[in-house]
Amino acid sequence: MSKKNTRFRLDRFQFETDSGGIIDRFMITDNQIPLIEPNQWIEMRSIRKISTGKEYAGKLVVYLNYLDRIGVEYSEANNQHVRGFLNHLLYGDFKDLKLRALEIALSYSTLSKYIVVVTEFYKWLDQIGSTNMMFRTRQNNIGAKKSFLYGQIYTYDYKYIIDGCLPRLRGRREYMKWYDEKTKKRLCSGFLTLRDEAVFRLTLEGFRIDEVLSMTFDSYNAAERLIQPKRSKGKADVRYGYNSLRTVSLPKNTCDLLNRYIETERMSAENESGVISQYLFINLNRGRFQGCVLSYGNYRKSLQQCAERVGLDPSTIRTHNGRSTKAMEFLEHQALHPEDGITDVIIAESFGWRSLDSIKHYRDHNNQVIAKAVSDKLHKKRGGVDN
Repeated sequence: MSKKNTRFRLDRFQFETDSGGIIDRFMITDNQIPLIEPNQWIEMRSIRKISTGKEYAGKLVVYLNYLDRIGVEYSEANNQHVRGFLNHLLYGDFKDLKLRALEIALSYSTLSKYIVVVTEFYKWLDQIGSTNMMFRTRQNNIGAKKSFLYGQIYTYDYKYIIDGCLPRLRGRREYMKWYDEKTKKRLCSGFLTLRDEAVFRLTLEGFRIDEVLSMTFDSYNAAERLIQPKRSKGKADVRYGYNSLRTVSLPKNTCDLLNRYIETERMSAENESGVISQYLFINLNRGRFQGCVLSYGNYRKSLQQCAERVGLDPSTIRTHNGRSTKAMEFLEHQALHPEDGITDVIIAESFGWRSLDSIKHYRDHNNQVIAKAVSDKLHKKRGGVDN
């Protein structure tokens, strides 16, 4: 079915703010008419990042058009319809014999995101009381044959569907997860601005890119070489001047670079644009967005262009690599120098993790430094005799 013939679409709208500015919003339309409830939910998802709202809306549009093809409204969908939608994503359309080719199968993470979008949408619908039906959560594993209760939808466990289909899904794209010292130096040499190198170096200190882009002048202590983000995944944003998010001590060379950026590139952009921003990292290029906060998309583009300039494959580079690298540096030090007492609890605290289980996602089980450290310690205890 072509895009022109689809009932639901994702369109971009522009709205005028109270201050006279213009903001962009992505909205779902039903035959070119904006939907009320879905767009209210999308607006909530767009509060922190417009790109998040756009991503959620795009996936919800796919779901709504699927329901339309089978003659079901979203307010009437039940568990079986959601299961059918997931099977459609996995295998294609059996009814019209349009099967999905194996080479274009969706990844596990993409399918999981569809689950999140659909279930969170129905959870929100129930919370705002947009239905006259009484909400209840399923108490056992036996669901009703036909239920229009939103609770039945979002309490159902759909993960097993895609878990059982993993063998037929295409392999995940290979990314570079950890930087060695040589790669870090190559990337630092490839940036065209002090700003982009400073952002990169802050990710090497274990910050998520969203945390870096949230940093403001009052969260940076140049004299003490300390810095804090203003927002962090899974934690409340800073409000009323109190910042409870983790503080990180920066190396001298990173602070020197950051200070040079503030005194040169940033000051020039601020003077030219006339925009006084609280954020550390702003757009430098002349134009309507000069002086505005640096966006994730712009930095990601700069990082990939930098990778290409220094001879690396940009498709393997992610903004999260710096954080992964810092985590492995902690783990390497933990293995090499146990006398320093760098425990998993200390590492979790340094990275702002609530659970120690978060560490396992950053471990490199092929790390030669850790493997050699463990081997040397074992042989030392055995008196140097190989078994």
